[in-house]
Parts: sequence; C-alpha cells; structure tokens
Amino acid sequence: MTSKKEIFLQPQNVKNMDIKIIGVEEFEQLRTDLINTVREELAKAKGGGEGTDEYLTSKQVCEELGISNRQFQKYRDERRIAFSQFGRKIYVRRSDLNAFIANHRIASRYEQ
Repeated sequence: MTSKKEIFLQPQNVKNMDIKIIGVEEFEQLRTDLINTVREELAKAKGGGEGTDEYLTSKQVCEELGISNRQFQKYRDERRIAFSQFGRKIYVRRSDLNAFIANHRIASRYEQ
C-alpha cells in the first residue's frame, strides 16, 4: 500500500497543478474562510438560511465580548443576555448576542 506522502510526490498526480507557498497567517485565514463557507452551505442544505440562528458557546461569547467567564456569569444572572442551558452547557444565539451589543451602542454626537 502506498502512503499519502508517496502519492502526493508522484509526478503524474501533480502535472497540471500550480504550487504556491503561503505563510501561516494566510493559511489560517484560508482555513477560517473555508470553515465558514462549509458551515453556511450546511445551514442552507438543512433548510436554514436567514431564519436559523447560530448558537455560540460561553467561550465564544466571552471571546467576542472580551469579557471573563465571571462577567458573563454576572450578565446571565442579571438576565442582561438571553441564553439556553443544557445541563452545565450554556449557549447564546447569535441574534441575541448581536441585540445585546446593539443595546449597548453609544451613538456619536454627530448622529441624529
């Protein structure tokens, strides 16, 4: 049996391919874009689209808001942000997080 490395290096498998060397940052961006595209396509295939909401974990919410787990716990205790709980796992809908952020928006003095 041929290993994956040997298959990749065989010239007949790379005849019409261009090889480009990319940096780590570009690779990570490409990877993130690919994952997001796959998620979007899966949501569409499930009959989703604009009507469905992505659920975020506590860790994702804390990272997006730049807050600690304890601060997020305080927001939940005070019912400042809507969430779902299954056992010990906490989930927040993307639309609820966006509404929370919008409610805390401070307008510029030039806005009417």
